[in-house]
Amino acid sequence: MSEKKLPKGWKWVKLKEICEVVTGTTPPKSDMSNYGKEIPFFKPPHLWDGLISVTDEMLSLKGATKAKVVPPNTVLVTCIGNLGRTGFVKKEAAFNQQINAILENDKIEGKYIFYQAQSPVFRNQLEKLATGTTVSIVNKGNFETINIPLPPLETQQSIVSKIEELFSEL
Repeated sequence: MSEKKLPKGWKWVKLKEICEVVTGTTPPKSDMSNYGKEIPFFKPPHLWDGLISVTDEMLSLKGATKAKVVPPNTVLVTCIGNLGRTGFVKKEAAFNQQINAILENDKIEGKYIFYQAQSPVFRNQLEKLATGTTVSIVNKGNFETINIPLPPLETQQSIVSKIEELFSEL
């Protein structure tokens, strides 16, 4: 990706260089006490490139201990089957093994990653990394090698503000 020129102060980085990526899990359905009303549990059909906070399936607090639970401002990306569908969690959430989460930190704005994950540059890389003949799959190790253009944090926040301002005008 370094062949594409970026503005001064920006750089190309692999996801693994800038943030934590987590693959989801599914608590055993054989123990229905893992399911309840406390923590939203997302699967690929719930991801439609938008903000998400509610789902038809919820985990109990017990189930949350057996799942991968991420904080608000985390980006979810499908990595099996219909690759590249995204969701931005507005509150603590869990998700299944067909989804990778990209966690926000003090160097990267969650919504900046969310919008990057919807870009053709990101999605083309995701598709090129896919293996499998019947069902496309991108494992976590390969997913973490996706390159994104990284501006300074203040610029990320400005980009997000501008995108959301333009969306509000639609």
